[in-house]
Amino acid sequence: MAGLAIAIAACSGTPPPPPDGPKDDGPAPTRQHVMPSVESEVGALDASKVASVFKTASGSLQECYAKGVQRVAFMSGDIKLAVRVAWDGSTKYAFVKESNLGDRATEECMLAVLRKQSWPKPVGGKEGNADSSFGFDPGEEERPPVEWTEARMGDAYRKAKPVLAQCKTNVGAGPMKATLYVETDGKALSAGVSGADAKSEEAARCVVDVLMGLKYASPGSYAAKVTIAIE
Repeated sequence: MAGLAIAIAACSGTPPPPPDGPKDDGPAPTRQHVMPSVESEVGALDASKVASVFKTASGSLQECYAKGVQRVAFMSGDIKLAVRVAWDGSTKYAFVKESNLGDRATEECMLAVLRKQSWPKPVGGKEGNADSSFGFDPGEEERPPVEWTEARMGDAYRKAKPVLAQCKTNVGAGPMKATLYVETDGKALSAGVSGADAKSEEAARCVVDVLMGLKYASPGSYAAKVTIAIE
C-alpha cells in the first residue's frame, strides 16, 4: 500500500522541471507590414517625350492654320492646347486652354490633330496632362485688324451676354473667353473659344453660334478683333 500512495502523490504534485531547462526554439517570427499599393489619378509624363510629340504634330497644326487664313486672311495669335493622356498613351480628351486666334474651325482642326497622337505613358498615375503653346502670324503683307474693346460692340452684344453665360453654365464649364473678328459692316467674320477646363469644349459651339448670329456696331474703316470673357 505504501508504494501505491507514493505513486499517487507524484501524479498530483508539481512535475519536476526538465533536466536541461526550457527549450529555445529561436527568435519569435517577425510580423510583416504590407503597405497598400496606391496609384494617383494624375501621373507624370516624360517632358522630353511630350515635347517631341508636340514637335511632330506642329506641321499638321501649321496646316490647320494655313486653311484658316484662307477664310480669315489676317488671322493671327497664340493658342495653348491641353491634352489629357490616358494610361496607354492615347488621348483621352483635348481642349483649347487659351486662344486669341479667333476662329473655331482652326481650333477644332488643331484639336483633331492632337487626338491622333501617341503620348508617353503616365508614370505613377492612371492619366497625365500635357500642354503646349503655339504662335501664328500671317505675315507683314496682311494688315492686322483694329484692336477693339467690349464696350464698343453695341447693344445686341450686351443683350446677348446672359445667353452666352448660359452656354457655359449649362455644361458646368469654368471661366471661358472668346475672340472674334468683326467686319466693317458689323457682321462677325469668325469666332474662337477657349476655357480653363475640358467642359469648355461642350460649351464652345453654343458660344460661337450666339456670337456669329449677332450684328455688332461698325468698327470703322477696318475689321476689328476683340476678346471677351464669358461670365
